[in-house]
Amino acid sequence: MKNLSALAVLGIGCIFAVSSSRAIDLKQSKLTQVVNDVEIISAADQSQKNASVNDVFKMPDILKTGPQSRAELVADDETVTRVGANTIFSFDPANRTIDLKQGSLLFHSPHGKGGGTIHTGSATASVLGTTLIITTTPSGGFKVLDLEGSVEVNFLNGLNQKLAPGQMSFVLPGGNQLSPIVVFRLDDLTKNSRLVGGFHNQLASLPLILQQVQKQLAAIAAGKLGDTGLLVGSDGNSQGIQVIDPNTLQSALNAIGTPLKVDAIIDQPSLAAVSTPPQRIFTTPILLQNNPFYLGQGFVGFAAKDIYFDAPGSQLQSDVAGARDVTSTLNVDLSPYASWSEFDFVAAQNIVFNTSTTFSGLASDYNLTFSFIAGNQIQVASGTTIQADVANWQWESPAVLSLDTVSVVNNVGNTYFATGTGGVLFNNCTVRMNGNLGVQTLGDASFIGTGLTANSSTVDAAGSINLSGGSAVTMIAFGAFTAGKDITINGANFLSDPNNGAMNFSAKNGSINVSGSSFNTSFLSLNSGDGILLDGTGQTFTGGANAQASFSTTGSSAAVSLSNADFTHYAQTSIASQTVNLYNVAFNNVVNIFSRLGLWNNGSSQSGYVNDLGGVTYNGTLVNAANGSSGKLSGTGITIGKLP
Repeated sequence: MKNLSALAVLGIGCIFAVSSSRAIDLKQSKLTQVVNDVEIISAADQSQKNASVNDVFKMPDILKTGPQSRAELVADDETVTRVGANTIFSFDPANRTIDLKQGSLLFHSPHGKGGGTIHTGSATASVLGTTLIITTTPSGGFKVLDLEGSVEVNFLNGLNQKLAPGQMSFVLPGGNQLSPIVVFRLDDLTKNSRLVGGFHNQLASLPLILQQVQKQLAAIAAGKLGDTGLLVGSDGNSQGIQVIDPNTLQSALNAIGTPLKVDAIIDQPSLAAVSTPPQRIFTTPILLQNNPFYLGQGFVGFAAKDIYFDAPGSQLQSDVAGARDVTSTLNVDLSPYASWSEFDFVAAQNIVFNTSTTFSGLASDYNLTFSFIAGNQIQVASGTTIQADVANWQWESPAVLSLDTVSVVNNVGNTYFATGTGGVLFNNCTVRMNGNLGVQTLGDASFIGTGLTANSSTVDAAGSINLSGGSAVTMIAFGAFTAGKDITINGANFLSDPNNGAMNFSAKNGSINVSGSSFNTSFLSLNSGDGILLDGTGQTFTGGANAQASFSTTGSSAAVSLSNADFTHYAQTSIASQTVNLYNVAFNNVVNIFSRLGLWNNGSSQSGYVNDLGGVTYNGTLVNAANGSSGKLSGTGITIGKLP
């Protein structure tokens, strides 16, 4: 057996909170970004001022950040210091020491710059490196994480410890003894750390960090490193470090009081206005215990038992049957969290929208995933509009997602809906996004009188799919609808790029029934297990010059039955089924029809044949083929053959 190095996954709480710092021979730095509550405290008279961009932080003044806050400072030589939440630090230029009272710092300096001494409550060590993170520990020490380049830790008693990228260690209280070196997941930290990716300016050393990420991932793939599945804790000693089994993490949260036991009403722009305790904003992952739909997933963001979005000042706290004010609009400002990689509204039970709600401040230049996570159900009042212009927007619930006369708008990116066996029901809704639309459910998916507009759409239902009542699906690229059971399309209209787009429908173990519906696309495909029944009365089937249509079944006794349909606009039409029934169907150009026997039959439907039940034309002329004909039918472009 290989001797695997221990590869510890950083706890998400550490990832979001950590940051690094190292002492530098500089007297001042300029603030280039300030997020939320950042203060500069004068060392001379202890006066406080709110920090702003372009303020100069002069040593030995004190810089202090509040919850969910951070700041970036850049010196004249391009040395970057990033300060995490709940951090207090100062710098003494006389002895080149950073006094880190609490919190975390990320420090990056050009090669050959920086270096100095970190001092916390009871630990001191000299640290030299290129890009590293330092965060204080509850015992009064601190931990050092190497992101790229080599890091050297020199202790007061002469001991020395060197770290490679992806390695971390603790400087213990007293600063005179070593602790074990631990390998951590660089990819997790890089993805989730607010101090790596949570600022407008890209960290100058990020390309070098990503190179180290790829090297570590290659080592994992080659079996040189093995993932322990444990999370690094917040402390250590000379014999070992604290680790956490993620399965016990939620229990620990419950022990200190979880927000999942208390409702929250949001009726003001700022989430900070929601009454506390409990603390609502979490960077430590929230788990929905005993909820198999989420399979132990962890979420970060805003958490409560039930979350109510109400009209400004209404304080309704009503459930789905309660009073609503759909005439007002609530604006929720999420700009403080725009640079996070993920922000979730997590409800142990329900998320309830009692009024139209816009989530603003989610800048399009951030690849943020913004989610509604309901332990039970997401409920939205009729007549409301829910809008979030964000890179990725997710709606998830195990119970039914039922939207009635609701508009869902994302003018920036992708939107996804996922439910359990309850299914998805859109009734007279408008769902419009600039990116892609995804719907996935373990139940049925129903779209009645609903408009779906996106770059592309993917609807995947374990049950049935129903598109009816004037539903309109407009896709720039393609639409793909896959059902475990039946697909019913009645009175709907589908449009994608007539020259390059596609509309695909697949009923794996059921049938497809189409009536009163029009299609305009370059490629139309219907595939089912049990059969296809299409009645094109009064409807159009069109596309560009090279448009194609394909109808196929996989069942041993399935049939494709097409009636009152004009396929003359297609450059190629393909039909493949055990039995094919055609009535008042018009063809043109290339037509390939395959059945079990591969023979033409006039009159009543016969199993295994291609059956002309009357009115089948090619190029406007009735097809006149003898019973038993196969191959290319005389005077047409229709070819009859056997199924492969």
